[in-house]
Amino acid sequence: MRTGLRWGGVFPLLVAVVLAAPLRAQPLPDTLTFERAATLLRQHNPQLRAARAQARAQGRAAEAASRYPNPSLSVSEERTNLPNGVDDQWYTSIRQSLRYPGEHGARSRSADATQRAAGATVTEERTRLYNELRHRYLDVVAAQARVGVLRSFTDALRRAAKAAQVRYEEGDLGTFRRARLQVARAQYENERADAEQRLRNARVELAYLLLPTAQATLDTVETLDTYRVAGTMQFRPVDVDASAALSRALRQRGAVQSALARVDARNADLDAAEYQRYPSLSISAGPKRQSLPSSTTYGYTAGLSIGLPVWNRGRTQVEAERGRREAATATLEATRRRVEVQVHDALERLQSYRSRIRSVSEDVLANTDSLGVDAQFVYRQGEISLFELLDALDAARQAALLRLDLTAGYLRALYDLESAVGVGPTDDPLVVDGALRPRDATLD
Repeated sequence: MRTGLRWGGVFPLLVAVVLAAPLRAQPLPDTLTFERAATLLRQHNPQLRAARAQARAQGRAAEAASRYPNPSLSVSEERTNLPNGVDDQWYTSIRQSLRYPGEHGARSRSADATQRAAGATVTEERTRLYNELRHRYLDVVAAQARVGVLRSFTDALRRAAKAAQVRYEEGDLGTFRRARLQVARAQYENERADAEQRLRNARVELAYLLLPTAQATLDTVETLDTYRVAGTMQFRPVDVDASAALSRALRQRGAVQSALARVDARNADLDAAEYQRYPSLSISAGPKRQSLPSSTTYGYTAGLSIGLPVWNRGRTQVEAERGRREAATATLEATRRRVEVQVHDALERLQSYRSRIRSVSEDVLANTDSLGVDAQFVYRQGEISLFELLDALDAARQAALLRLDLTAGYLRALYDLESAVGVGPTDDPLVVDGALRPRDATLD
C-alpha cells in the first residue's frame, strides 16, 4: 500500500515535468557526414526552394501564354416597338480568335524553350549551392584540424612554461627568458582562441545552410557549436585536361544551357511577332430568334472578322523582339566567356596548389613532423636553449599550419573546378567523402 501511494505521488510529478519540458528534436547529429549534409541541403535550403518555385512559375506562365486563346460567348437583344406590337430579336454568338499555324507553333517553341531555361537555371543554382556546401563543410574540417594543431602546440608551451616557472623560482632562469616565454605563450593562447572562434563560426554557417525554416534561428544554431563533421583532408594529385574540362563545362553547365534556351525562346518570339503583322482573324456563329406580333422565327448568324493593320503594322513589336534576341545572344556569349574564365582560374589555382604541395609540403618540409616533439626532448636534456626551443616550436607550428592551408587550398580549387564544369550533387565527382579525399582520377 505504501509503495502504491509513493508511486501515485511521483507519477503525476513525472508527467508534469515531461509535459512542461520543451520537446525539441536535435536538428543535427553529433557527427555530421557529408552525405547527410547534402540530403539536408536538398530538403531544406530556402535558396534552392526559391529557385524551384521560380522555375515552376516561369514554366507555367510560358505554357499559359502558348495555349490557344479562349472563345468568348455573347448574348444580345434588339427590341423594337411596332404600332401593333414588339419586334424582339435575340442573338447568341460564340467568337473564336484564330492563329496562323506558324504563329501557334512559334509560341509553343517559345514556351518549351522557356521551360528548358527555367530548368537549367535550377540546375545552375543547385550546382552553386552544392559547391557552397562543400566549401562550408571543408571550412569546418579545416577549422577542426587547425584547432587540433594549435591546441597541441599550446599544450606543449604550457608545459614548458610550467617547468620554466619552477626553474625561475629556483633561480635557474632569468627574468628576461621568463618574460620571453610568457609572450610566446600569450601568442599561442590567442591564436588558439581565435581558431576555436573560427570553428564555431564555421559550424554556425554550415548549420544555417542545412536547417529547416522552423529551426534556422539564432537560438537554435548557437546550441550546435559542439557538433563535429566527419572526414579529414588528404592530398592526391588529380590530372585534368583543360580542353576536356572546358568542353564539358560548355556542354553541362546550367548557366550555358539556360542562355542557349533563352536564345531559342527569343527566336521563337520573333517568329510569332512576324505573324502578328498579318491581319488578325476571328470567326463567330450562333443561333438567332426573332419574335414578331404575328410569328416567331429562328435562324443563325455567322461572321468572319479581319483586323486591318492600319495604325499599328506590328513593325515596332518585331523590332523589340529583335532587340531581345540580340540581348539573349550577347548574354550567351558573356556566359560562355564567364564559364571559360571560371574553368581557367580554377585550373590555374589547382595546378599551383598541386605544385606547391609537391615542392613545399612533400619536399621542403619533409621530415619535419617530429620537429616540435624532438625539440622538447632535447630541451629537457639541456642540449638546446629556451630560445632555440621556442624557435623550433614556432617553426613546427608554422609547418603544420602550412600543410593544412595548402591541402585546403588544393581542395577548394578542385571544388571550384568541378563547379565550373557543372558537377552537381547527382554527378560523379573527382572526390569522395564530401570532397575531402580526391580520387585517383582524370577529369574528361
